[in-house]
Amino acid sequence: MENQPIVKEFLELVQIDSPSHKERQMADCLTAKLKALGFTVEEDDAGQQSGGNAGNLFAWLDGQLPGSILFCAHMDRVPNGTGIKPQFQEDKIVSDGTTILAADDMAGVSAILDGVRRVLDSGEKRPRIEIIFTVAEEDRITGSRYLDYTRYQSKIGFALDTPGHLGRVNNGAPSSGRLKAEIFGKAAHAGNCPENGVNALAVAGKILGTIRQGRLDFESTSNFPTCVTNYGRESDTNVVCDYALIQGECRSRNEQKYQDYISYFQKFCQEAAREAGATVQTEAIQSYKGFAIPEDDEIIQIMEQVFQQMEIPILVEMGGGGMDANRLNEHGIKCVGLAIGYSGNHSTKEQIYIKDLVRSGEMVSKIIQVFASSLH
Repeated sequence: MENQPIVKEFLELVQIDSPSHKERQMADCLTAKLKALGFTVEEDDAGQQSGGNAGNLFAWLDGQLPGSILFCAHMDRVPNGTGIKPQFQEDKIVSDGTTILAADDMAGVSAILDGVRRVLDSGEKRPRIEIIFTVAEEDRITGSRYLDYTRYQSKIGFALDTPGHLGRVNNGAPSSGRLKAEIFGKAAHAGNCPENGVNALAVAGKILGTIRQGRLDFESTSNFPTCVTNYGRESDTNVVCDYALIQGECRSRNEQKYQDYISYFQKFCQEAAREAGATVQTEAIQSYKGFAIPEDDEIIQIMEQVFQQMEIPILVEMGGGGMDANRLNEHGIKCVGLAIGYSGNHSTKEQIYIKDLVRSGEMVSKIIQVFASSLH
């Protein structure tokens, strides 16, 4: 399997440095590959809008049948994703242990390219195929914020950007938002008159130590990993801390629970600051909205047929992270996330099973075929 075309292309792509907001080389490479397949390719201004050096790629190839189907993957990767040296390890591909592998999401990109080639090589009649390769997905799904959703003819789509073995389908993902609390205390000399001061860091510590966070319930989480004091300047120990900044996030697949936690966060911070004689300013900015697709929906039925033909058991379940599918669903394109065999993503232990990678191209081709058969 190591000599399969999709494996070779995957190895090529993971070795192209493509961190968030610096996807220029990857965008140029994929543009050339798509044009070689006969696609019309356009690049938008998402890079200019978000401070990057490349935009989202939108490619399409008209077909002989009515209807249109969309596939999506992202071109960027999390930090520690440069200088990748992929290696074979038994039935898997891994990095050399010093970097990520970037199977998230070069496996998704490779699967789409391989699947489309299979369909084109078959000569079978097909619908219009639309492909979106996004930038800055790993930075709060930023790139797809700038897509022109009026351009797409597809009503259903598939985001190949989900960990797990082939057969896993994410039919939902949470809403997510960034939370911030700025705490303003009162400076005072720590030796002469500490009682005249109000320690903003102590207030922050109380908030972080007592607020509900982590796993809130089966579909909701929150996390507060950042606390900065004294406007980021080096602190002198003889001054009572007069400023602290807390930053975090909350997620929920239930929109009402998401909104309720934001209200709780704001009220909790206000009460903690008031009790200590400090003031606080809170901010909540939604990064993206969640989605939930019923298990009896047509898009799930397509995947059931695909995996039945491939003799792979299907697992339909909600996910805990966001992806470009969140924005596609928000803008009226019904989209699920599909697993392509990787695990340990965002870490140096990231890996992908070669068998899953090879068959992921087959999966894409069968999705197109099953969708085409539904048009007759």
